[in-house]
Amino acid sequence: MQRAVFLDRDNTLIEDEGYIHEPEKVKLLPGVAEGLKMLKDAGFLLIVISNQSGIGRGYFKEEDFHAVNKRLNQLLEPYSVQIDDFFFCPHKPDEGCSCRKPETELFFKAAKKWNINLRESFMIGDKIIDIEAGKRAGCKKSYLVKEGEFLMIARKITGER
Repeated sequence: MQRAVFLDRDNTLIEDEGYIHEPEKVKLLPGVAEGLKMLKDAGFLLIVISNQSGIGRGYFKEEDFHAVNKRLNQLLEPYSVQIDDFFFCPHKPDEGCSCRKPETELFFKAAKKWNINLRESFMIGDKIIDIEAGKRAGCKKSYLVKEGEFLMIARKITGER
């Protein structure tokens, strides 16, 4: 079985001032590319698990979400690292779905698709719901990241200095 680091996308990997959907506005947060490379080199799959209620609210289309993800991976190319997969919930918070974090459906879908051992995997996100989702899914540990701390967290996970 494989190990993964599950990642929230917005304000964890990229800057987001609210419902980001324009690829040209995508900017990596400090230390993210280096941290992702470190995690990948340590053998982890990199899986984004993201709530995207802007789709359900009609603020942008699913294609826009995918275009932002494509741009994210383009920005990571110079670091020789890519996100392995993206899973998202398009629903509004009041829809009561099972895929919106802190619910765990997307973690289990990713685990099935990629043969991931959740107990040997980690979650990194910028909100308490990300941490709660990682715990509920059975991840080994979940980390709450603040801007500029991503590389430090990657070092903790990999044991590198």
